[in-house]
Amino acid sequence: MNAPTMVLARQPILTADGELFGYELLYRGERLDAAADAGMTQSARVLCEGLGTLGLDHLVGSARVFVNFDQSLLETDLAAVLPPGQGVVEILETVEPTARVFETLDRLRRSGISVALDDFLFQPNAMPFLPYVEFVKVDVLAASDELGAVARRLQGHNVSLIAEKVETYEQVERCRALGFQFFQGYFFARPEGINARRVGASEMGVVSLIGELQKPESEAKEIAERVGTDLALVHQILKLANSAAYRRRRSVESIVDAVVLLGQDVIRQWASLLLLSRLGDHKPSELLALALVRGRMCQALGAAHRELGSSELFTVGLLSVLDALLDRPMQDLVAELPLSQLLRDALCGQSSSRLGVVLRRTIAHEGANWSDLGPLTAEEETRLMKTYVNATQFARLALGA
Repeated sequence: MNAPTMVLARQPILTADGELFGYELLYRGERLDAAADAGMTQSARVLCEGLGTLGLDHLVGSARVFVNFDQSLLETDLAAVLPPGQGVVEILETVEPTARVFETLDRLRRSGISVALDDFLFQPNAMPFLPYVEFVKVDVLAASDELGAVARRLQGHNVSLIAEKVETYEQVERCRALGFQFFQGYFFARPEGINARRVGASEMGVVSLIGELQKPESEAKEIAERVGTDLALVHQILKLANSAAYRRRRSVESIVDAVVLLGQDVIRQWASLLLLSRLGDHKPSELLALALVRGRMCQALGAAHRELGSSELFTVGLLSVLDALLDRPMQDLVAELPLSQLLRDALCGQSSSRLGVVLRRTIAHEGANWSDLGPLTAEEETRLMKTYVNATQFARLALGA
């Protein structure tokens, strides 16, 4: 019998300034039946895999980590495995305020583990938890017209407000005005507004160089030559190549050395990510990390499509955040940039594009929309999890996190 496979997803939680605050860990693994303990099983596996097998440092670094807890799990001692000062127990809206649950919450607070209320709308069963929690998460879409009233009532409690399912800049601005301190959703990966400026020559040059670096026929010497035309990029890559994570017996003295010692794929991806960071120097670093993770995940999810090259798959994931970096609609951007028709179709969501299908599945995984991700074999789930963890490590190293 095959061992059960496990895939985790993480959703960023950002500050009002766009800085990373924490991640919510979400589960996808072997199919669970509708048993009463299904929620408990999922969260238990998130904890066991996230803390044990994978390690929180690989998944979230030093950021806060939010994990969902249902009634059954809150009546156990499992939450004690979360790291003090970093772990956050997220109480689901279905939890009832029992004496056993309050005992757990008391113990967690004394040990330095924080508590959050999920999907809060002043439900009667949620009210008794308010004195115990540090964070309250409010679903912006579910609250709708009541959002202002909910925020004002919560100001009388000593809690920090997290806006969930925030998808537009207008929603961010409204929540900021209402006193929300943290945000969870896709707002950081969408344009903040539409303006008339065209892509400048320097920006177009950056995207063009990213495309050149991803050409599968490029040899090590050609990659070194392309990177070598940008002295700032050379400096950054040599600094990374000589960092503790990659340090060899001798220092890496040139880009040719780096390509030979670390491999073409590593250098292509480092260079592409560093170049992309120039387009969004005023954007959250989490957006750039997201670009890299999407690139790696597209490669993993598209591996079965022999007609799609690894470079094309990585590039479509990496460039899928261009609209957010440049504050322009993707349709407008691809019309101005030197991209292949295959990439243009995928980035614009063409349903007939196989590359686009892979990108949509990647974004579905990112948002924990498991039904849109579709069925996965045990081998695919294992590869996906390894890819996800390795990509988050790679992003933190490249971005200096």
